[in-house]
Amino acid sequence: MQPPPRKVKPAQEVKLRFLEQLSILQTRQQREADLLEDIRSYSKQRAAIEREYGQLG
Repeated sequence: MQPPPRKVKPAQEVKLRFLEQLSILQTRQQREADLLEDIRSYSKQRAAIEREYGQLG
């Protein structure tokens, strides 16, 4: 006869779900921060190119 499946305590289940959600949110926040940094870098490069182009004309 097999032993009954182990039951997870409700508090442990809540903690596990919380940690999973926290991990997802941290990953999302990092992706968004990386995207903002890419946009910032792009904008700086574009402004520099436009300034250089404006000086030529």
